This record gives sequence, C-alpha cells and structure tokens, in this order.
Amino acid sequence: MRFFLFLVVVLACVALTTGKKDKSKSKCKKLEKKINKCFKKGFSPKSLEGCKIEDKKMKKRPAKKCEALEDQVIAAGCSIKACKEPEPEPEPEPEPEPEPEPE
Repeated sequence: MRFFLFLVVVLACVALTTGKKDKSKSKCKKLEKKINKCFKKGFSPKSLEGCKIEDKKMKKRPAKKCEALEDQVIAAGCSIKACKEPEPEPEPEPEPEPEPEPE
C-alpha cells in the first residue's frame, strides 16, 4: 500500500512539472503574437532592442496597452523573433609577440 501511494505522489509531481513547461511556451507564443500586432501598429518599445516596427503613429491608449504587454514579455522571459538581440562583436585576435633577436 505504501509503495502504491509513493508511486501516485511521484507521478503527480511529474505531471505537474511537465504541464507547467507547456503553459509557459504557449504563453510566450500568445504574448509574441500580441506584441507583433503592436509593432505593426507602430509601437516602439523602450526595453526591447532591434525590433522591426512600422512607421506609424500610435494613439495614447493603445500605446499604454502595448507598454504593459512589453513588461509582460520581459517578465516572462520570452524571446521575440521580431526583436533580434544584437550580436556581440568578436574579440580581436591578440597580436603575436615578437621573437627575441639572437645576439
């Protein structure tokens, strides 16, 4: 009986942890769709960099909604395809040390 109870508890924990991962991915997809609509309307984000936006002017109320949406995206830790992170510059190769001249 104890083994059966232990098995039920372990399976319940596994089911809960796998369910959370799927929800976070779907949440990011939903947020990405919504923020992309904001970009098409002309929203220019403050925190997200390198985003493709349209050259349009937004009204005040929709802009506030998009700002709140931007905060949700950042809090969820989602990566947005329209906002590519700038690639870091490669480090320059060190110059070779000159060989000492024989005397």
